[in-house]
Amino acid sequence: MKLIMEIFGYPLGYIMWAIYQVVHNYGWAIILFTIITKVLLIPIAIKQQKSTVKMQIIQPKMQEIQQKYKNNPQKMNEEIQALYERENYSMTAGCLPMLIQFPIIFGLLDVIYRPLTHLLHISGDTMKTLTETAVGIIGDAATKGYAPEIAVFNSVKADPNAYAALGGGVVEKILSFDMHFLGLDLSIVPNEVIKFGFSAEAMKTLLTPVILIPILSGVTALIMSLVTMRNTPSAGSAGGSMTAMMMTMPLMSLFFTFMVPCGVGLYWTMSNVMAVGQSMVMNHFWNPKEIAEKMKAEDEARRERERQEKIEAKKRAKEEGKVEDEAALSKKEQDRRRLAEARRRNAEKYGDVYVEVTDDDLK
Repeated sequence: MKLIMEIFGYPLGYIMWAIYQVVHNYGWAIILFTIITKVLLIPIAIKQQKSTVKMQIIQPKMQEIQQKYKNNPQKMNEEIQALYERENYSMTAGCLPMLIQFPIIFGLLDVIYRPLTHLLHISGDTMKTLTETAVGIIGDAATKGYAPEIAVFNSVKADPNAYAALGGGVVEKILSFDMHFLGLDLSIVPNEVIKFGFSAEAMKTLLTPVILIPILSGVTALIMSLVTMRNTPSAGSAGGSMTAMMMTMPLMSLFFTFMVPCGVGLYWTMSNVMAVGQSMVMNHFWNPKEIAEKMKAEDEARRERERQEKIEAKKRAKEEGKVEDEAALSKKEQDRRRLAEARRRNAEKYGDVYVEVTDDDLK
């Protein structure tokens, strides 16, 4: 996991670094970084949306196949594969955009979690020395949390003399790095200021803007879940399980944002806002629910049209004397045809071998 974060984190880190060189503000750098990376991921998002639309179109047909051949798994798989071929749909193509996004997301988190590496370009050896020094001052646990570099940053800010031995202007570089945004210190971990209980200091902190970051993260995650549910056709059929899952995400976002520095919470909040905006734009052009309903109506209309055409064709053929009148057939022949049709249906449904009807079967 760490390797994946670093592989994708370094190229994305240079984007963040370039933004910071322009705005010289950590908070605005995070916001612009989130916007730019979301824009870069739009082609993947479009591909994912189109794949979702395609799946919603063929899902009713899949359900029919699954119901028809529920007792014959082999036949069911064959029919589903044939459906994929007819509709030109690939399960791999549908999952690929999502799989591509995971390592990129880890890279984004690496950039946010390690500002000293990506924004100040402090080397790995120097960071190792800084971390070892910080362990002796603030303890091992603080440097092994979600964002250890921010813990080191806070330690240097609190006691720069303890790190004076590093030299090379490292301490000066860290001290010049301002993590404030609109009056809020983005290096603060909300959980750290309330973990000692409902003390006067903790209650005072809860009334400061610090608490807004986790709340905004949870609220924006809730809005994102509601927008997703509204535009997902399968959400209603999934019932309570889908709703419970969607509601769990905002609670998790709220919980974890209390445990990470506010800078990380700002990134998550902005990422949620961008995701909501992107979803609304995508669903305006490629709405899975609307397209699925439209395709269902068209499919039902087509089936009704074909049914009427068969009735008309049979009527014309009967009038022209091209179809045998079933009433004119002998009872034995009628029984033979009904039994043969029943055997064909059972053979297809259960995967059995079809056996021709003989005179002995009719005795």
